[in-house]
Amino acid sequence: MTTSLQRRVRRLEEVSGDGGCERCRGVLVLASNAITGEFHSATCNGELLSEEEVRERQAETSCPRCGRKLDSGEAPVIKVGGLRGGT
Repeated sequence: MTTSLQRRVRRLEEVSGDGGCERCRGVLVLASNAITGEFHSATCNGELLSEEEVRERQAETSCPRCGRKLDSGEAPVIKVGGLRGGT
């Protein structure tokens, strides 16, 4: 049985192919605490990334491999968890 999150990530992977190389088209999956922002884990294309590698990728304005211009404002984000029932 697949979860809603797995289906949403799979869909992002399917639509992430609009130019660029495998590195900049990949889906970055970042697990962190929804309240504190504390880093737990991250992967891109199934490869484990360190917290430092994630920060570097998030700060990039172009792909170091192929030169494709990156706009972090256009990156789709799936947020899971957080407070329930509160305001």
